Amino acid sequence: MREANDSKEFIVWLFNSRCVGLNKTCWNLGTDRSHILPKSRGKIARDWKNIVLHCPECHSKYHSMGASEMNIRMLQDRREKYLVMFGREDYI
Repeated sequence: MREANDSKEFIVWLFNSRCVGLNKTCWNLGTDRSHILPKSRGKIARDWKNIVLHCPECHSKYHSMGASEMNIRMLQDRREKYLVMFGREDYI
């Protein structure tokens, strides 16, 4: 098992280089680390479990949608779904 951290290398590996999308599947390559909870929420927001991989388009859309509780929950659910899909359940 790989050591978990917030490095780009680890996050790219964790999500198999794939964008987790928003409310639908996006099969673009993920290049941007995106924080589910805004970094302004402090230390918990900087944890590696709060980071997903997005393509630039989905990353931009997520920021424009705002950090409502509904949007945060949606992205947390997508994070879990993708980790299961890629056989990375140990990192949930």
